[in-house]
Amino acid sequence: MVWVVLLSVSILSFLIGFLVKFVDFLEDDLKVILNKNKSLGVLRKLSLPLGVLYGLLIAIVVVLWPILFPLAIGTILGEILARKIDVIGHLIALFLFVLLCAFLISLGLLNVGLNLSFVALALAFFAASILDEFADKYSEKFLGNSSKRSFFSLRPFLEITAFLVSLFLNEWIIWVTIFSFDVAYVLSTKLLPKVFLKK
Repeated sequence: MVWVVLLSVSILSFLIGFLVKFVDFLEDDLKVILNKNKSLGVLRKLSLPLGVLYGLLIAIVVVLWPILFPLAIGTILGEILARKIDVIGHLIALFLFVLLCAFLISLGLLNVGLNLSFVALALAFFAASILDEFADKYSEKFLGNSSKRSFFSLRPFLEITAFLVSLFLNEWIIWVTIFSFDVAYVLSTKLLPKVFLKK
């Protein structure tokens, strides 16, 4: 049963990671070359429906496994503070996630357990998320193209934090979730330009 849960959450998290990066790609990478290839412009229209899809999937994940709610909240707050949620796809995903969670909590269908441990976990993931964004942003400036720069570009602090929390709580679903997300995000970063931009 445990392996079924871990497999299920890893598949959903992998899909979410892919969709998040796809929205990034559509809004950032693709915009740069639109002047040269107008035919790719139609792809940018996918940003909104992909945002709807991954916002819905995150809500489904926390409904099925409420223990992941602090991870979701902490990470999202970190992304908001780092101003990473700044395009239509991410904004609609955030709006849908908050709306669905608020609705389900009001109905008593989502028991998030708002207590001291919830707040502590959410703050830990929030701090790790901010640290990842800071390290990724400034590592290139201070470290150039060194291997240390590559390490920080992988945004390891959230994953390390999730691993330590999972070890402490013996709840490996937390680490599996962020690990699967990160694998999908990194793979998508490498593969999407090759598929659509022929790089």
